[in-house]
Amino acid sequence: MSEGAKPVILVVEDDPDLRTILRMQLTCHDFIVREAVNGLEGFQSMQAGTPDCVILDLMMPVLDGFGFLKRVRSLMTMVDVPILILTASEDERNKVRGYQYQADSYMSKPYDLDALTNEVRRLLATRTHGLS
Repeated sequence: MSEGAKPVILVVEDDPDLRTILRMQLTCHDFIVREAVNGLEGFQSMQAGTPDCVILDLMMPVLDGFGFLKRVRSLMTMVDVPILILTASEDERNKVRGYQYQADSYMSKPYDLDALTNEVRRLLATRTHGLS
């Protein structure tokens, strides 16, 4: 991300209503939002242009969040992109697995919009300062 440029957030989520809510929230906070409806579309979007951060659902058709993480983290050009898992799954094993696949953060649905926005900012600051 160049200085002064708006950060690009890729939202990978199959629920259209939730994508809309996330887009509206993030856009209001000066983020540019790209959207994907499943992990495969999200991965293809990342290949077309690497975002500054990803918000990722786990349970999606075609390619789930774990498959997305595995693909993204296998590519050196994408290894440092912060990924925040946002999921309805309350299974602690999914959280552990997400971190094993190198997710940077994990939030459960339902979530607080301001807390989500603050977490995205934290991840971006960590990446910008080379602390990840």
